[in-house]
Amino acid sequence: MSSSQLVFKFLSQKDMIAAGVTDMEHCIDMMDEAFTLLGKGDYVMGGSTRNSHGQRIWFPKEPEFEGMPKGGPDQRFMSLPGYLGGRFKVCGNKWYGSNLNNPKKHGLPRSILTMTLNDAETARPLAIMEANVLSGMRTGAVIGLSARYLARDDSETLGVIAAGPISKFCTTAIVKALPSLKNVVVFDINAEAAKRFCEDLSVKLNIDFSPVTKFEDAVKGQDVITSAISGDHTPLFEDKWLKEGSLLTLPGRANVEDNYLRNAYIVPDSWEMQKTYKIEGLMLPEDERTIPHIQLHNLVDSGEIKESDIQDLGKIAAGLASLDKNSDKKKYFISNGMILQDIAWAMTMYESAVEKGLGQDLVMWDKPYLV
Repeated sequence: MSSSQLVFKFLSQKDMIAAGVTDMEHCIDMMDEAFTLLGKGDYVMGGSTRNSHGQRIWFPKEPEFEGMPKGGPDQRFMSLPGYLGGRFKVCGNKWYGSNLNNPKKHGLPRSILTMTLNDAETARPLAIMEANVLSGMRTGAVIGLSARYLARDDSETLGVIAAGPISKFCTTAIVKALPSLKNVVVFDINAEAAKRFCEDLSVKLNIDFSPVTKFEDAVKGQDVITSAISGDHTPLFEDKWLKEGSLLTLPGRANVEDNYLRNAYIVPDSWEMQKTYKIEGLMLPEDERTIPHIQLHNLVDSGEIKESDIQDLGKIAAGLASLDKNSDKKKYFISNGMILQDIAWAMTMYESAVEKGLGQDLVMWDKPYLV
């Protein structure tokens, strides 16, 4: 290949699986590395604060123009750009579209994702890859990483809320991260889905799973609870149900009591990103405003929770902050996903694919038309 020729790799879902994208233990370790770099500050994300989750396209509920999609449940596109330093030193972007109606109406996943990697200095593309599995894995692995750092060492029970694909990734990661676990209970409004979830994962993970018929039964007395609820209704996690010393770890939103937040260790994926969410959210029209964890922001703004008491998982991973995970104080981990996680796992898969000779080499040009 000449120095002016530009070739990059395309990796299909089949290639990604062969490269090792479903290796959860490896993925958790890569998330640990990514969060350590986050904690040290060796990263850049998009937006004016360099901490934006991403750029969204929200369609209007009543479009004025023929052919424009009508805004509906999770009907959106999003681009998540970023740079991750350390040994990675690479830029990446995750691009995805999402529509809650896809599975029933079109026979497609709710979200369809692709990931690109670029050399951070020259900007030359390294790879474009299928990212549905990659994104699901990193989502689960971060929840597993939170359990590694925040769950009590003697944790034996796990409660799972919602028996969907993301919960499968999260449950797998938590079980891998906590060898002390003995029992998992699962709640879903669809009892049959909870039963299938238990049957599937009990075999794959070799641990006791059982479905429960009440939401609170998956919360009361559990050492660790994870919830990946979708849709409009989010039930309340009552403080009295949550065991002393327990970890509530969330790949999405939750409805908790103010008193719970006032008294728990609060650990976000990145507080700077969460603050940027608020800044950007307040710029939207009120009827389109979406600010994750606005309850927490309000308690910080009112002075009921000190911002200095909020500890990023990255700072903990980097050894720049700490908490006593074996104390009786409850722990609350919130994660909204970061492109840094995708970049770390994508670069790992790219390197594996190159080593194993996977994927297709695509030629962008043999010689650039313009220099």
